[in-house]
Amino acid sequence: MGLMENYEKYQKQMNDILKRKNSDYSGKEDTYANFQYCEKLGLCSTEVGIMVRMSDKMTRISNLLKQDAQVKEESIKDTLLDLAYYSMILASYIEDKNKKNE
Repeated sequence: MGLMENYEKYQKQMNDILKRKNSDYSGKEDTYANFQYCEKLGLCSTEVGIMVRMSDKMTRISNLLKQDAQVKEESIKDTLLDLAYYSMILASYIEDKNKKNE
């Protein structure tokens, strides 16, 4: 398979997983609720909270490039896709926040 075929395959997988995970974490009322929790606790902004999750994924990717995963249920591919989710979530959150502030 080439880049575009894999991209389309990953995009379908990500769309399905994101919908299910968002339902489990946030419900339908506020799709960013779980990400905003760190702000409600006074720990950091929602954006920084999402970036922390992204940095966790990047650290795991870095480690998995050097050694095999101990948690076999989550491959490096899964972790890379998780990083893509968080990137999209952060971009979407910023866009929605900016629209709300206009």
